Amino acid sequence: MKKSILGLLIFSILNVANAREDKIPPGFEAIVLGQQEYVDVYLAGRPLGKFFATVNLDTVKFEQPQKIIAAMELGDDKSSINAIAAKLNQPLERHGELACTAINNGAGCGYLTTQDVELIYNDEQNSVNLFLNKAWYPDAGKQTLYMVPNKGDDIVNALIHQQDINVAIQDEFKSAYLQGTGALGVTENSYIGAYWSLNGYESDGETDTETDVSELFYRYDLLSRFYVQGGRMDSRSLFSLDGGNFNFSFLPLDTFDGVRAGSTLSYLNREQAGQGTPVNVLLSRNSRVDVYRDNQLLGSFYLAGGNQTLDTSSFPSGSYTLQLKIYESNQLARTEVVPFTKTGSMNDGHIQWFVQAGRLADSDSSTLNNDSDDNATSAQAGLRLPVTAQSELMLGVASVDNNFSAEINGHITPALGAFGNVDLQNGFFYNDQGGRGNMQQLNWRAENWPALNFYRKDTSGGQCSGDNDADDYDLNCFESISAGLTQNIFSWNLSLNWNRTRNHADYHTRWDNREDFTSNYFSQTDANSTSDSVQLSASRSFNLSNWILNANLGVFTRDDSGSNGNDHGAYLTFSFSEAPRLDNNARSRSTTLGVDYRTSKNSSDQTSWNLARTWYSDNVNHKEFGVSLNGINTDTLDSGMNGRIDGLYGNMSGYLTDSYDRQDREHTTAFTGSYSSTLAISRHGVQLGRAGNGDPSAAVLVAVKKMDDDSADELAIDASANGSKASLTGDESVLFPYTGYELGYVEVNDSSRKHQSGTTNLLAGSGKQNLMLLPGKLRYREVSATFNYNYIGRLLLPASLQTLPVIGLNSAMLLLSEDGGFTLEMASTAKDLYLLTGQTFLKCPLKVVKKRASIRYAGDITCSPLTYDRLPPQIQVQARLKQAQRKQALETAQRESVQ
Repeated sequence: MKKSILGLLIFSILNVANAREDKIPPGFEAIVLGQQEYVDVYLAGRPLGKFFATVNLDTVKFEQPQKIIAAMELGDDKSSINAIAAKLNQPLERHGELACTAINNGAGCGYLTTQDVELIYNDEQNSVNLFLNKAWYPDAGKQTLYMVPNKGDDIVNALIHQQDINVAIQDEFKSAYLQGTGALGVTENSYIGAYWSLNGYESDGETDTETDVSELFYRYDLLSRFYVQGGRMDSRSLFSLDGGNFNFSFLPLDTFDGVRAGSTLSYLNREQAGQGTPVNVLLSRNSRVDVYRDNQLLGSFYLAGGNQTLDTSSFPSGSYTLQLKIYESNQLARTEVVPFTKTGSMNDGHIQWFVQAGRLADSDSSTLNNDSDDNATSAQAGLRLPVTAQSELMLGVASVDNNFSAEINGHITPALGAFGNVDLQNGFFYNDQGGRGNMQQLNWRAENWPALNFYRKDTSGGQCSGDNDADDYDLNCFESISAGLTQNIFSWNLSLNWNRTRNHADYHTRWDNREDFTSNYFSQTDANSTSDSVQLSASRSFNLSNWILNANLGVFTRDDSGSNGNDHGAYLTFSFSEAPRLDNNARSRSTTLGVDYRTSKNSSDQTSWNLARTWYSDNVNHKEFGVSLNGINTDTLDSGMNGRIDGLYGNMSGYLTDSYDRQDREHTTAFTGSYSSTLAISRHGVQLGRAGNGDPSAAVLVAVKKMDDDSADELAIDASANGSKASLTGDESVLFPYTGYELGYVEVNDSSRKHQSGTTNLLAGSGKQNLMLLPGKLRYREVSATFNYNYIGRLLLPASLQTLPVIGLNSAMLLLSEDGGFTLEMASTAKDLYLLTGQTFLKCPLKVVKKRASIRYAGDITCSPLTYDRLPPQIQVQARLKQAQRKQALETAQRESVQ
């Protein structure tokens, strides 16, 4: 394309006044019509993929605009889709003067406003940036509080199952643990979810196996805000956004078989909910916006012109005023003052609730079928009430086996201005069996002040006073307190922590008249005990060229009423870590050296050391191998080897260790290993893929279809879904587990793999697309690609043809300079380059003189004329197309000349 534009510029200079009116010289007709290009298309900076377009000096005309519209993910607004389609079916002005280039890189480049559809064509990058009417952008959906799941023919119901296997072998002991999580899509907004596990072990010739199905339920969502589900359930979803984000500390919520209904925050736009009050600023050009709260700089934003929304997710909670200082070319243009409010929790401002009822599941049962009449009835209900923007109240009641209990919690996040921010929680519990509980938690952060953390939990019941008839649920006679202060001083992180644990079962064993005096006397016990510990530590990191030194030192004291007195001591730790650096093969290594010294009153001094080295390879997926050596004093010597592979079909790791006791001269060897993967069964077949996160999930299947059989092994494509990445070749596929109800993306690009022998061209399925999938849904993404070799050299053309434009008939890209020097992308199966110059066809035999990385140097290539009938059949098709384009261009030019 650059060659064509250069030729057109020369032609325009020679015909400045009459370029549009004079007859076009033979051979230059294609310049007026333009040349087909394979361009990168962006929507206001977001990549949509590569698409074919005809580009001339004035306009860009897309070949298949419907594919671009599909990649935009515009939603269900038919009027805006139709308006955009109508514009994309027409040639659009290039606006090349607005592109950000090496020459034009000033303020305002790369941006324009429009009432319908416009574009900016960047000739240097061979890319198109599309701009729409503000109301038509799909990103406008991000401003809504509730997300809408993706729909379409490429999203199907599927069984998405994640499995994890862990094994451990040492001497006569063997253990294997298998756990799985599954989701089966049923309808558009419902699925079946399950959690199960299998545990088996062998010790001293005896074996045992335990199975457990902790959850198996059917869930149906209504109106994006409510849900009902039935089956076996525990409390895990209640403590997440799926079940309303409750946080009970005492309420009995054991596994039960029954039904549950409530509100859900699954569809909540977490990005928008975490923002607080929307803060918009209208900019006339590229600007910097500094945001202040009083004199505190909360953030700086570099934004393009237009109506922009600031990302306030990192701003502190509270209600306060923001000052927006807007700088243009580093000059303060104006200051705006706006009010701002942000809550401290993930909520939508509505009341959250749930109710559930059923029978307690048998903890010893391995299946859902339990006919025992001994299972207790269970019923619970809960409410989360937003009181103000910075406070909420949570209430819960339960009836388990006809025993009533209740819990009330308060949560407040007041903004104290210059005194920082506080997060305070307080809770109380009661049951009719004499059980009581309370909890307090405080987190305080303020600039230039130590950070404070405090947590206390205390439970008591009838058993604490020796009531043998008491039957408390989930309560014991225990108090736990922890408090800490942290502060940075002279680049050192100082931390002071205090911990107390107390068993306050203040009673003696009751006298049993059926026993004799001696037995009763010696069985008397007092359970009351307290343990206090205080620790002061300091840590800092130092950068030493390619190494990082971490230093940590501390002192402690411990007072345990159940031990033989107090203990106090100190410790000192140093570690040297080499920062990994990638080489040209995407390989790296890391070395770690460490030493730890500890001393205390009640134990002898101990010095431990470790040495480890790990090698990494990230050219294709991720691989690592490491060795380690460590010991304690001179008594033991431990060595080990470990490896890890994160591949297309799951993640596998293993660790082999040996421990040598120098005193007893004995070796103890152990092996541990794990494998994690995801299985998907759908109408697209059965696939095995990457490891998941352990919750019922969706999945994304990216499949590569090669367009050229001979290039299958050469294709190199990178695919990613929410940060998980994979490298693919021809006719390969990868399955990514995808967290359900989460806003994310799937992206496919040319590979960044090192030392490729050519260039992969993505014909379809490339670019980045937003995702929001329910559990049990599979998104299918098919990618078609070809592989091209890259050549450089010089074409020797017949003298009579050297002044005419040169058009490649079988090249993906051809750039030609005045002296014949060329840069060429060529299909892997082609041995010859065919050209069209004027009305003459040329054949240029390709050869390779030198090769470096993906570039082939062809040297001087002599091109010889040949007739149309001697062209290969596929080249004849391209020739007829170019001739038809010339004829159309000539007719268009003649009509314009007459007008």
